[in-house]
Amino acid sequence: MSRDPVDALQRILSYIRGLSGVLASDVLTQPDKETLIRLEEEEEGRDFLGFKRYNEGLREALNREYTVALAYRSSVFPMPHRPPVKLVYRGTVVGELLYEGEKPSHTGRSIELFEGFFLYPDLLPKDPSEKRLVKLVYVKRFPTFMRGLPWVEALVYGEPSPRGHRFILDKLKVTAEFEDLATGLIGFNLKKL
Repeated sequence: MSRDPVDALQRILSYIRGLSGVLASDVLTQPDKETLIRLEEEEEGRDFLGFKRYNEGLREALNREYTVALAYRSSVFPMPHRPPVKLVYRGTVVGELLYEGEKPSHTGRSIELFEGFFLYPDLLPKDPSEKRLVKLVYVKRFPTFMRGLPWVEALVYGEPSPRGHRFILDKLKVTAEFEDLATGLIGFNLKKL
């Protein structure tokens, strides 16, 4: 294992760039992180399906010592492009997007609002004034493709909003247009030796 942080970071970038489907990647600067947070806050300020949003994955990735932005083709990338989305009220999941084979977190009554998105009406706030406390949360994920790298800890993966997606593509100078073009953020700390 390398004791030099620059060497370790180069090895990590080399590993990421060698993953199937990766078109470009780079470590974000502090100003880049601040721009992404600002763009995300603007998106979170807008209602979506009548709810405020919160991008937990992006925020956690940006709060790590290092954040790598990447652009990739989701059809061949080693991690499914299936962002977990949950509707949360006071810490309780009251709705969620489920992908094939996933089990719901609630076993009671549910309503499928649209394909794969289930709402649990019995868990929703009864007081209409409490509705403002329900948030659509883009949940953080663990980047399984980074498992076993000896230089990293506190790994987290997040996906940006559409405006953050555009910012990342511009930053990485990706101009290719693919139907499966996606972006993501890998946040991590270097292990202390």
